[in-house]
Amino acid sequence: MGGLVNVASRTAALVVFAGCGEPEAVGTATASFGSGTGSIDDGFETMVGWSGSTGWVTTGPDDPIGPCGDDPLCLPPSEMVPTDKPDGLPSPLPGVYDDQGVAPPDAGFRALIGFPTRQRELLEDRVALMYAPGSPLFRGYMTVDEWMAEHAPDPTDVGLVENWLRSRGFTIDYEAKNRLLVQFSGTVADFNATFQTELHICLRKNPLWEDPPFPVYCTLDRFTLPKFVAERTNGLASADLPAEKGELTPEVGAIVADPPGPEAYGPRAFYGAYNLHPLFDAGFTGAGSSIGVVAAGTYHAIDLQIFWKSFGVVRELPKRVAVMEPVFERVTETALDVQWATSMAPGAEAVVYEGPDARNTSLLFTWNHAITANEVDVLTFSFAHREDSEPKPLRHQYDESALMGAALGMTLVSASGDSGMPDTPCSSPYVLCVGGTELVASQEGMIEKEWAWVMSGSGPAKSFARPYWQDADVHIDRRAMADLALCASTDYPMWMRRWSKWEYFGGTSFAAPAFAGMLAVVNGYRRSLGLPRVGYLNPILYGDETTRSTFRDIKYGATEHYHAGPGWDYPTGLGAPDVALLALALP
Repeated sequence: MGGLVNVASRTAALVVFAGCGEPEAVGTATASFGSGTGSIDDGFETMVGWSGSTGWVTTGPDDPIGPCGDDPLCLPPSEMVPTDKPDGLPSPLPGVYDDQGVAPPDAGFRALIGFPTRQRELLEDRVALMYAPGSPLFRGYMTVDEWMAEHAPDPTDVGLVENWLRSRGFTIDYEAKNRLLVQFSGTVADFNATFQTELHICLRKNPLWEDPPFPVYCTLDRFTLPKFVAERTNGLASADLPAEKGELTPEVGAIVADPPGPEAYGPRAFYGAYNLHPLFDAGFTGAGSSIGVVAAGTYHAIDLQIFWKSFGVVRELPKRVAVMEPVFERVTETALDVQWATSMAPGAEAVVYEGPDARNTSLLFTWNHAITANEVDVLTFSFAHREDSEPKPLRHQYDESALMGAALGMTLVSASGDSGMPDTPCSSPYVLCVGGTELVASQEGMIEKEWAWVMSGSGPAKSFARPYWQDADVHIDRRAMADLALCASTDYPMWMRRWSKWEYFGGTSFAAPAFAGMLAVVNGYRRSLGLPRVGYLNPILYGDETTRSTFRDIKYGATEHYHAGPGWDYPTGLGAPDVALLALALP
């Protein structure tokens, strides 16, 4: 996933696969971060040099549909012309997506169609001002209602497309509350006929070390949509086999302290290594703040409580939010993310957003749902996929949601992955991308040394232009990852409680939820001072020198492709955080 690496399975060699082959337009890199102001048409001020572009140009006319209203059968023939549109389904990629042949026509599917953010460039300008100290809009976050009124896809456009899907024999299962996504379902035969394509079954390499590949749909050719659908949508964001059904088995066992041995790190090592103790000692443990976890399936509540009890963590159980189809299984990645995120912020409220499985349809919709709910300050995601294995529309639909999160004042944290290459959704400029280090420290976090982890997901994004806040550090025209890094090594691993026993693993799946929990503690401290939550951190981490100085520079180590060094670097970004100093420094 984002990932999770078993210590015993680690190999020295990294296998590099070619990209999917689709053309990538990175756009024009934005100009440097400026301190001056100028005016734009709607009356608020903007920074000199801010162009508002991340390289993703959305489509969709603003003109009314006309006398047909939302009836797709009434549209003139010119609106029904078949139009090529990139799709969000993977193509076969040896070792990642292995083609198994044509999908049975009578099989079922579920798919997501994505819609663009309305007035996106205007929103990007506004978000830049929200995170520019000294701006009159600094930390003036939007509400969901404001975002919906100004930037949600036109409901008439969404209704038109939904009615067209129904006219093709599909069922509308879920519409995202922000209207950026609609899930629909039907048969493979109808899918192929509607989109003039042919679904294949591919076996997706399972990012979990011990689990077998799982089947997903893939395609060999581009999709075709009617002109009116192609113009009003970002296209098909995903298509998957139907969600499996089953019963969640009841939990058994007693909640007892059962501390593991010294073979791996527990939460206290992170408290020490990343300097949470001054905040804890002053009574700041995350109270008044909240953290969300994007999940597939659910976790084992008894294992979670044993994890807490064994490491001296006292807190309430998370709130569980069911998203889409009912959950029927417990998933390792979900258990890990919840254990480590909640342990870093014992006083923070926690919410786990549970999609039915770890396929793209579920993960993207759940991510978008959690952002739209706007009920947590920090949201963490560790089901990352290597960016070059995922199609462009999927990557960019994650970015559509992430931009909304930034506008609402949420911090979106993602694992950078464990391939030594970029992952999605980390590649979105609106996501805080957490890479990995090798940390040598005591069980209490007394650091001996720390260097870049060889498998830390990192590198230039495929299609997002360099954001303005990376101008001083990055010398290519694309968004660069990672932004920071925490312990993730398989050589110096971390504990988790899994299926009633202790196991240790490595991976940025530990780093991302751990840092998200740390930010919940920071937000709790800020709330005590009457300050707003930190929100979209990237521009301030890079652009504010006082904030930037709270990171410990990681100067040594390398991945297969990039070396760490003085200052920002690909494997470790700005370095490792000192959380207590970060809380004091953030404007």
